[in-house]
Formats: sequence, structure tokens, C-alpha cells
Amino acid sequence: MSPPVREGIVRVLIETLRLTKDRDRVQIADIASSARTTESFARKALTNARIEPDTNWISLSAGFRIGLALDIARAGRLRDSARALTWQEFEKFVEECLGEAGFQTEKNVRVQGGGRAWQIDVVGIRGDVMITMDCKHWNTPGYLSKFRLAAKHQRNATLHLLAKPVEKMLQGDRERQALPVILTLSEPRDQLSEGVVLVSVEKLPSFLSGVTPYDENLPLISSSLAVVENPMSQSN
Repeated sequence: MSPPVREGIVRVLIETLRLTKDRDRVQIADIASSARTTESFARKALTNARIEPDTNWISLSAGFRIGLALDIARAGRLRDSARALTWQEFEKFVEECLGEAGFQTEKNVRVQGGGRAWQIDVVGIRGDVMITMDCKHWNTPGYLSKFRLAAKHQRNATLHLLAKPVEKMLQGDRERQALPVILTLSEPRDQLSEGVVLVSVEKLPSFLSGVTPYDENLPLISSSLAVVENPMSQSN
């Protein structure tokens, strides 16, 4: 497949994902127009992506939208793929990306601590590493100060999770290294805030592949440190 044809197909898929974000059905003609291609080319691209049109219309289930987003991401258009999702779909998309990177995952993890409930969008475990992910599906702020409140929340939630592990995900007495992360749609100006890593969705695959429990450059939190640090004192 020549690069221009491949690019045209990816463009059709991106526009299909974007246009079906807030609509139950979309006309193929509208997809073709947004993708700057012909209707016949768009129809062929959709058919190759296992999307069967109903005459001149298509509709996508929630599950199929996630699968399509992953296909677009594998074609190198991670950011475009993520932007075309709803924030709820974005969390599921991130969970799937963690799964493809070899992590055992759970979404919307809740833990009690410090007199309140804490929620983490996605938790992933691979070996002795636990990643706690806060998925920010909004325009990335230009200033680090905009991340501080969210970063403090993410670190505290991670500390409480380590101190009171979710049994179905964390079994036994193994020492784990946890890494609190905020995932953004665009590249943040800084890579750290309040002991939390800031990562853009475009860099997520390479970031996940490089995470180890022995990386001294990452603000990893050990499960023993979580007990010693006692996040209850920071929860206000």
C-alpha cells in the first residue's frame, strides 16, 4: 500500500471516529468530505476496517469505537485517535493500551483513606511495577501550576492504594513500586509535578515500554514507603 493511500485510509478512520463521537449515525458522504476524499474511497476504507454501511449511513457501537481508536493509534496517530473519543472512552482506551503493554488492569479503582474516598482512573500492574493513571481528556494547560492540584490528588490516592491494597489486584506480600501518572492529550511543558509524572498520549507506548522498578529517574513509591509516609497527613 502506497503512503498516500495509507494516509487517506487513516484519515477516513479518524474522521469516522470523530463524527460518530456525538452522533448515533453518520453519512458516508460527510465522512468523505471531512477526510477530503471521495465517497467511494471512504466506503472502501470503511469496509476494509470491518465497518459495514447501512446503505449510505454507518453507526458504531461503543466497543467498536475503542477498537477503531486502537487501530488508528497503531497507525501512528495516537493523539488524533484520543481526541476523537469521549472522556469515558479515553479511560477505556488507556486501559487497553496498558493491557497491550503487558499490564494487568483495572478501571475506576476506589480506595478509602484519610476520612474520604479516592478514585484512580486506571491502575496497571506489570511485575513489581504499579502505574496509577489519571486520564485528562482536556486541553493541556500551558503552566505547571495548573497540574498541581491534580498531581497532589494522584499521589495521595496512590499512597492510600499502596497502604490499603485492592486484594483482587494485589496479592501476597510482594514489595511493589508505584508510579503516579497524569496522562494528557498534548505534550506538557514539564515532565513532573508534585512527584507525579506528566506524559502525553503520543508518548504513552514508549513510556510504558521503558518503565521498570529500578529507574532512579522516576518518582517511584515503594509499598513500604507508603505506610511510613502516611498519606492521611497530606489528605487535606
